[in-house]
Amino acid sequence: MMRAWRANRVGFTLIEALTVVVILGILVTISGASVSRQLTRDRVDRAAAAVEGMLVEATQLAVRRRVPMRIRRSGRVLEIVERGTGTVVRSRGFGAGSDLDATLTMSPSDGVTIFPTGRADGVLTVTLEGEGTRFVVGRSATGIVRRQ
Repeated sequence: MMRAWRANRVGFTLIEALTVVVILGILVTISGASVSRQLTRDRVDRAAAAVEGMLVEATQLAVRRRVPMRIRRSGRVLEIVERGTGTVVRSRGFGAGSDLDATLTMSPSDGVTIFPTGRADGVLTVTLEGEGTRFVVGRSATGIVRRQ
C-alpha cells in the first residue's frame, strides 16, 4: 500500500513562502511612496499654517502696540519687525534643518508694513513649496489673510 506524502504535509514550501514575501515587498514599496508624499504635503501645509498665523499676529501686534510692523523675509527666516526701531518681534525659520521644511518666496520681496489701523501698504503673497506641493498664503491691504 502506497501512501501519498502530501497527506502528511505540514507547513509551507519554500516557493509559497517566497511568493508571500515578494507580494508583501511590492505592497510596502507602493505604500511607502504614498506615505512619503503625504508627509511632504503635511510639512508644507504646517509651514503654510505658520505663515498664516504670523500674518494675523503681525496685524494684532501693530494694532495692540500702536506701532507699524513690517513683515519681511531674511534668508530662510520670516520676521515681524517693529518698523521704527528695527527690533525683531517674532521670527520663524523655514527650509532644510527646520521643523517647517518648505521653500519660502515672498512678493513683494521686501515685505509689507502693517499700520496700527490694521491696513498695510500693499498686498503680500507668500508661496511655500516642497517636492511637488505648493501653498500660497496672501494678505490683502485691508488685512484679510487667505490660504490657497
